[in-house]
Amino acid sequence: MKRVLRRLLSSAMAAVLVAGMCINASAFTYPSSYWPLHDQWATVSAGTDAKAIVSLAQKIYDELIPLGMSYDVCGNLEVKCAKASWACEVTGDIAGAITWLERQLTMAKWLNANGHGYKDTLLDGNARMAYLKAAQSPKIYAQSDTDPSPYAYGPKNGTWYGTALGHDQPGESAALMYIDFNDGYSVEYWIDYYMNTSENFYDAANGGVIELAWNFHPEGTAGCQAVLSADSYIQEGVRAMAQLDATILLRVGAEMNNWSDCDPTTYIQAFRKVADAAAPYSNIQMVFSPGDISNRNVTIDQFYPGDQYVDWVGMSTYQNTNYLDVYGNPMSYSLSGTPASNPYYGTGVYDYDPMVIIKPIVDLAKSHNKPVMISECGFGYRNYGADQTAYAVDQLTKFYSYVNMVYPQVKAVFYFDVDLDSSRYDYSLNGNSAISSAYRSAIDNNGAYLAQGQTSAVGWEELSQTKLSDTGTLKLASYVSFPGVKNATVQYYVDGKLAATVSQAPYYYNLNTAALSAGEHKIYVVASGNQFKQQSGTYTLTVPGSTKPVVQTPSSWAEALIVDAQSKGLITERTQGIYQDQITRLQFAELAVNLIEKATGEIIVAAPDNFTDTDDIMALKAVAAGVTSGKGDGIFAPNTPITRQEISVMLNKAIQYVDAANGTSTLANTSTVIDSQFKDAASVDSWAVESMALLTNNGLMAGKDGGISPKVNTTVEEAIVLIRAIYDKF
Repeated sequence: MKRVLRRLLSSAMAAVLVAGMCINASAFTYPSSYWPLHDQWATVSAGTDAKAIVSLAQKIYDELIPLGMSYDVCGNLEVKCAKASWACEVTGDIAGAITWLERQLTMAKWLNANGHGYKDTLLDGNARMAYLKAAQSPKIYAQSDTDPSPYAYGPKNGTWYGTALGHDQPGESAALMYIDFNDGYSVEYWIDYYMNTSENFYDAANGGVIELAWNFHPEGTAGCQAVLSADSYIQEGVRAMAQLDATILLRVGAEMNNWSDCDPTTYIQAFRKVADAAAPYSNIQMVFSPGDISNRNVTIDQFYPGDQYVDWVGMSTYQNTNYLDVYGNPMSYSLSGTPASNPYYGTGVYDYDPMVIIKPIVDLAKSHNKPVMISECGFGYRNYGADQTAYAVDQLTKFYSYVNMVYPQVKAVFYFDVDLDSSRYDYSLNGNSAISSAYRSAIDNNGAYLAQGQTSAVGWEELSQTKLSDTGTLKLASYVSFPGVKNATVQYYVDGKLAATVSQAPYYYNLNTAALSAGEHKIYVVASGNQFKQQSGTYTLTVPGSTKPVVQTPSSWAEALIVDAQSKGLITERTQGIYQDQITRLQFAELAVNLIEKATGEIIVAAPDNFTDTDDIMALKAVAAGVTSGKGDGIFAPNTPITRQEISVMLNKAIQYVDAANGTSTLANTSTVIDSQFKDAASVDSWAVESMALLTNNGLMAGKDGGISPKVNTTVEEAIVLIRAIYDKF
């Protein structure tokens, strides 16, 4: 509930971070070659040319990093790396943004470890890294019958869900009640009160699930100390809970990592005292439940009471802002800075994906093998009087759609169905028809939430885990996360052909597997929004009735080289296990595109589809990179075996692309005359002479039977070995 207060600190923190960038004078002497770059930086970094910023930052990095880690080197480079990372993010280069952020964090870690106060830079940088990595990896999920939960607690299938008592939403499988610790009334009193005033509580108390939030009063060390001296109240309270025919999820002293005054040791003692009192009662399960964002001076694991005392890891998480900056304008990217955007607090351009901010707590639960509970969540549709219904609908829809999909550890979700006073936030589902409708729609469409009396539901798994036993409709969803993008455009491709375009999260698509032939099918998505465009990995879905093709092993001469190419990520799915087959134009185009992306760290954006015989994204990426333009007249000929001279032209174009991107010169021998040793040199078509000469003169392409064999086709393994040789040259 304190998230808004924390967010108000972000502007102040920005000023602190800027101050931390200043470099003090020292006895360190920069090499003379550095100073021209230094002089350029002042002008270039203040400009709007992102490529120039990154290029100059790289030159300075290359100049200083060999000098070793010191205050002067790290303090200097931390600023440059930060600016380069931001420049990459502004232009949609996520891989570049990650690379430069990793470098920035390396500098900041050294500076912080050596007493220069970069803790806040590390907190914000690590939080931003989580957003960038989420943006880098779109994923596809499939709805299916999943394996039983591996946890000792919680439902074996599906997700419990409920709301705070007060409005009694129908059909829920759980209820949330609050009790202030030692508030002058017994726990039994409150149980009786809700039994007589809340239908949802009555139903939950008779065979259902109740989250009982036992809040410390006052919050802080004093509240923890009060727990330590309340033996009889605690014993009477847990006995009253044990009398209910219900599973009690006992949340003790929630959001402790946000309290202004809380000694972790005292908190742990208080939690353990309650846990020990509850231990004899099998229906009571203990919930350790911090807030989603910690006070910057503490970490969540400082308060963790220990595995023997904790049954669930919970959290409170709220979304209350509305994609606007401090001036009420929509957030947008600018090279001039990131006003009102703070990844640690999830504000500004980092306020579009509610999944990223909860990941650290999910990771904590995973490390302790505990199920996760969203102890309370809310999406304010009124923010200090301002209406922000559209924002709340979007955030609620994403949260309830994705939380148990992206994080299958989440086995219970509770909504804070309450309005605070009129000067703060409104969360009540009954108070806003759009919010109420979004809540119900997200739960119903997700399919994994357990309704009242229901003991089993479908689940979600990443598509790579899906094994079809029959055909029909397979419901898919894509998790796409781009900073500053409310809803992306997501294109589903099945076997290289565009199957569907979806523009609303969670990007559902019903795949008709009955219309697919028996055998393996390749599925991926291409997601785009604002400056960002990313492709997911390619998923293989096997439709029943197929016989898996025999996998070919490499020839003995190529075996070690193929293994090395595999380790370097140079073999694509299309070329895996078919090593003796003749390689096609599309297969080789994919190898060339993959080579470029591996060598540059860039994701090539596909060109418009102007072919009549394919719309495969790899063909379109090859065109965009200038590797090929097809055969002419709108023909790509994707399944036609490729010739050695066509391969030479494609590879020469790929080398040119990488050299331009990386500022390198790969081919030392620039002669464009084919060596006379090749007896069939005259048979090379004029358009391929230069490329074949460059590759053979640099030892990248060998002859064949005394000739250069320009019109001969090649095998997949020969092509992979060639790709590997060029990659090693970069």
